[in-house]
Amino acid sequence: MRISIRGFLTLRKVMDAQAAFDFDGDSLTVDDLLHELSARYGKDFRKMIFDPETHALSRDIRILVNGRHYSHLPGKLNTQLHEGDEVSLFPPIAGG
Repeated sequence: MRISIRGFLTLRKVMDAQAAFDFDGDSLTVDDLLHELSARYGKDFRKMIFDPETHALSRDIRILVNGRHYSHLPGKLNTQLHEGDEVSLFPPIAGG
């Protein structure tokens, strides 16, 4: 199954400066994908996605699946991904 991944801003930097790429995997949920990407891109990626103390998903990360925030999907992080889905990852953004 092929899924399109799009990383933005500082996340793009830790994802080998790739704006978008296809990810091949079998029977993945959103959570599975995040862990697969963490294994691929290492600790800098992991620190942006997961809380370093609790290892839970960071409150500040924004994850969209086909344009919908994962929290609005029926399975949330356990939502099954399908061939052709697009997952967009947005890092925490500070401003003032």
